[in-house]
Amino acid sequence: MVVFDNPSLREQAVVLWREAFGDSEEYIRFFHNTHSSCVCLTLEEKGALASALYLIDGELCSQKGLYLFAAATFKKHRGKGLMAKLLQKAEEYARQNAKSFIALVPAEASLFDYYSRFGYKTAFYADKRSIGSEFSADGVNMFCWSAGHIGYIIKEQEKYGTRLYECGAVTFSVYEGGYIKTPADKSEENRYGMLLPLSSEANRLVELNSYIGLTLE
Repeated sequence: MVVFDNPSLREQAVVLWREAFGDSEEYIRFFHNTHSSCVCLTLEEKGALASALYLIDGELCSQKGLYLFAAATFKKHRGKGLMAKLLQKAEEYARQNAKSFIALVPAEASLFDYYSRFGYKTAFYADKRSIGSEFSADGVNMFCWSAGHIGYIIKEQEKYGTRLYECGAVTFSVYEGGYIKTPADKSEENRYGMLLPLSSEANRLVELNSYIGLTLE
């Protein structure tokens, strides 16, 4: 279960998620109640939720890190620099928990520039492919999810019939329109995700040709 300090904050987090991303209340509650390895960080204004983001454990090349997603601020609180403060809070949380990096997938191209202001660098690459097309993931460094996240993906598939596609030893999400995102060569047009290195060892992760899949977009 995603833990909040109090029930009121949980309810406000549902409203914020709906406002920012448009998912149904039922689905958001399912996520909050079902995901067993997710942390929600929040900022409040005058006792009410203003911003929130979520973090999930993962690994890349045996280095432990976090995946950051669903970062959002209520429309009435935007323009105050709250997300910048929350991203700093996420970095502090990661360091306190001995994580080497934070990874994320920007929701739109313009956000690559936004996150770069906080030290995030492009580190994951992907390309759209139709299901059944030929490709190889050999030699690609894969972001490995925690068991809790994989368990959630299975439960989500069982409840909502979300489509997954297996090719070799890799499982891909099927997106609306019937395509998947697969590992791709490093290039500007293939940039997909970003990484904030938090240790000297993690700096080299940015230079790798890496892939992150099964993200909650």
